[in-house]
Amino acid sequence: MKKLTLLFLLLFVSTIALLAQKQFTGEIRFQTKIVGTDDPNLISSNEEQTIDIAILGNKSKTVFTVNEMMSITNVWDGDKETSFVVIEITGFGKFYNKWNAEQWKDKMKFKKYSFKYENDYKTICDYKCQKVVVTTTNLEDDSTTESILYVTKEIGSSKINGDTPGLEGFPLMQMEPLEQYCEDCYAVVEAVKITPKKIKDVDFLLSNDAKSFDDIPIPELKEKLKERFGE
Repeated sequence: MKKLTLLFLLLFVSTIALLAQKQFTGEIRFQTKIVGTDDPNLISSNEEQTIDIAILGNKSKTVFTVNEMMSITNVWDGDKETSFVVIEITGFGKFYNKWNAEQWKDKMKFKKYSFKYENDYKTICDYKCQKVVVTTTNLEDDSTTESILYVTKEIGSSKINGDTPGLEGFPLMQMEPLEQYCEDCYAVVEAVKITPKKIKDVDFLLSNDAKSFDDIPIPELKEKLKERFGE
């Protein structure tokens, strides 16, 4: 069950790493949790994690620590439509994969998104958020998945979305169904603190000491990370 924590974080890191329309500059802290179940085994499998996002205009930097051995940083540039991810492994160093605009579009070409904006609102960190049901279609096999977002247009717009192009607004909550474990229960990532502050552009650059994913010295880890964050 402990594998759930990493599963949830890997699932959320790309979709939560979005940017800001109204030139919002600051930091947003998210907290993970499981809702809709009293199953102690499932609840205990989710070691509550924090995910921090720094936003500067149309750039975002999402950072979270998976465990004491690994952290993941994802940077998205909404103006250039470029992205890179850095995995830092204690004792081994930093490893990255990056995409230019053409490569990112190619990466996303087999996904199609549709959005249902519902008349359901909640306030998160003093921001009014609207419920959006997102349906993702895999164009290779026509399979679909659904997730629930609560978005605010006070921070974001469709330009900011990396992994969910077309979404209007910045998600302050994301809910992913855990149907394989129980009915009506969700893995949730929700904003718990929003801090407007000055952010430096240099914070969104790829560090010089990062090496390519191909240089990851652990074969099993290299295969798993390239499958999740690769081409």
